[in-house]
Amino acid sequence: MERVVVVGAGLAGLTFAVAMRRAGLEVELRDERGWLGGGAGLTIWPNALAALDALDLGDAVRDLGEPVASALIRRADGSLVRRLDPVATVRALGEPARVVDRGELQALLAGHAGPVTLDAGVTDPSAIDADLVVGADGFRSVVARHLDPSLRERPAGYVAWRGVAPIAVDPSYAGVVWGDRAEAGVMPMTGGRTYWFATRAGGADVWRPDADLWPAPVPELIAATPASSVLQHEMLDRAQPRHWFDDRCVVIGDAAHAMQPGLGQGGCLAIEDAVVLAALWAERGGGRATFAAFERLRRPRVTAAVRMSRTAGRALHGRSGRALATVARRTPEPIAMRGAARFASRAAGLRALSAPER
Repeated sequence: MERVVVVGAGLAGLTFAVAMRRAGLEVELRDERGWLGGGAGLTIWPNALAALDALDLGDAVRDLGEPVASALIRRADGSLVRRLDPVATVRALGEPARVVDRGELQALLAGHAGPVTLDAGVTDPSAIDADLVVGADGFRSVVARHLDPSLRERPAGYVAWRGVAPIAVDPSYAGVVWGDRAEAGVMPMTGGRTYWFATRAGGADVWRPDADLWPAPVPELIAATPASSVLQHEMLDRAQPRHWFDDRCVVIGDAAHAMQPGLGQGGCLAIEDAVVLAALWAERGGGRATFAAFERLRRPRVTAAVRMSRTAGRALHGRSGRALATVARRTPEPIAMRGAARFASRAAGLRALSAPER
């Protein structure tokens, strides 16, 4: 039996391990972190729920998350740009999205994935004692750089903060706020908690989420969140590896197609990747032919998402951002919903899982 090592126990690696075990195949999970979790909140869209349903975990994830179907788009002064109709949203997407705690989701997946071996950190994938290696090691993936040493990242032009406040807010506040080259978001969670994020144009010198920029309840959420638990990142942009595989290695999730958070699809597409690769592996075994089929199936979908996420980041944090409210207000609801459904709907997820090899 082939010895398969998965490098990275985030969403992609854990989901892949679960999918392989469901298919009667075993993998070894390795991660350099001594713990799993963190990362504040996460929106699991219906496309990812469809993939999790294929592993009989969809309902468990639904139970973890707070359903969100309606959302506001507001300006920084609190005025309304648009309210997304919950009936139209569910009709377009197939069901509500769920907002979950990333750590709780990873713990759920880890309970079905098997043990995770603490590894000091992979520096040379070719030195791993395995027949095949799956790189699920994220944005700064060592496996991706083994496949494409030319990979580089560059600043995307803005900083992001994320946190979970231990207070509940009125669910009608769910949605986003567009400021001057800045954005904030409010997402209710289970357990009387609220996930929030804030972004602002600038580099690493922009060091705090300025609560004065935002309408209620964003300042209250920032104030209620322990400073030690707020995550801050200068957002970076990174190309995809020229090739996702060689004779021995393949990459999935952020390792293959890191994207900015504009669509909220990074984790969801990583979950799709994991289920699709495991299904191909179960049908035809691991190796170059399977890895090539995986890349052919997945690259067009995720490349479109990467580009749209990059465009959203530039629009929200660039000089043209002031025009977004006008565009959003004037876009007919069916057109707006079709755009969201392209990536996030349950139907899109099912198509991604069942797409024939090109």
